[in-house]
Amino acid sequence: MEPVRAVLFDYGHTLVDFHRTEEALRAAYEQIRARIEAVAYMEVPEILDLIDRVALGLDRLVAESYAEGRMEEIDHAAAFGEALAGVGFDLPADVVDHLIALDHSAFSNSITVEPEVLSVLERLNRAGYRMGLVSNVSLLPHLMRADLQALGISPFLHATVFSSEVKVRKPDARIFSEALLRVGATAPETVFVGDRLIDDVSGARAVGMRTVQTLQFRREQETDARADAVIEHLGELPAVLSRWGGHPAVGSPPDPGGA
Repeated sequence: MEPVRAVLFDYGHTLVDFHRTEEALRAAYEQIRARIEAVAYMEVPEILDLIDRVALGLDRLVAESYAEGRMEEIDHAAAFGEALAGVGFDLPADVVDHLIALDHSAFSNSITVEPEVLSVLERLNRAGYRMGLVSNVSLLPHLMRADLQALGISPFLHATVFSSEVKVRKPDARIFSEALLRVGATAPETVFVGDRLIDDVSGARAVGMRTVQTLQFRREQETDARADAVIEHLGELPAVLSRWGGHPAVGSPPDPGGA
C-alpha cells in the first residue's frame, strides 16, 4: 500500500452532527414569512403551514429521491421556488435567493463543531496531509462553504466538493474523482473517512481509496460493506493513518475555504 498523503472527509455525522433544531427552523421561517409579506403584499400562511409546505416539503422530496436510489442531486433553488409557487408566491429571483439563505440559516444556527474535531484537523494539517471534504447535500455550495468558514473547519481543507455543485451523489465515482482532482492526490494514497457504509465506504473503495468508518455521531446498520478501519471518534484517526504509513512531509497550508 502507498503511504497516506491525503484524507477526504464526509461532512454530516462525520465532522459535525448535521441537523436543524425546531427552534432554529421556526426562527428562520418567521423571517421568511415577514420577507414574503413585505414583498408580495399578500396574506402568508401561518408559520407551521409554511414550514410544512416548504421546508418539510423539500425534505420529503429529497428523502424520496434517496429512497428511489437516484444518484442525481436535486436542484435546491428550483425546488425551493416551486415550493413557494405551490403556496401561491411567484417571487423575483433575488427575493427567492434571500429566502433560500434564510431557510439555510436553520442549519447554520443549529450545527456546532466539537473541539476535538478541530484539534484532529489541525494536527493532520500540521503533519502535512492534504485534506478535503465530500458531502451529499442539496443545499447550495456557497452557503455550505460559509458554514464551514464560520465553524472553523475551512482553514484545514484544501478542497470541498458538494453533490449540489457536481450534480451527482456518493457513491457515484464522479464525485470522488472530482474531490481527488481538487485535493491533488491519487486514490491509492488517499483515505476516506465517513459514517455511511454504502455512500462513503463502498463508494470510496470502488475508486481505490482506503476507508475509515466513524461511529462518533451515528451507527449505521450492518451491510455487506466493511471499512478498512472503524473508529469510535475522530481522535482515533491519526493513529490509524500512522499504521498505514501516513507520515507526509509538512506542506504548504491550504487556501481558506477550499475550492
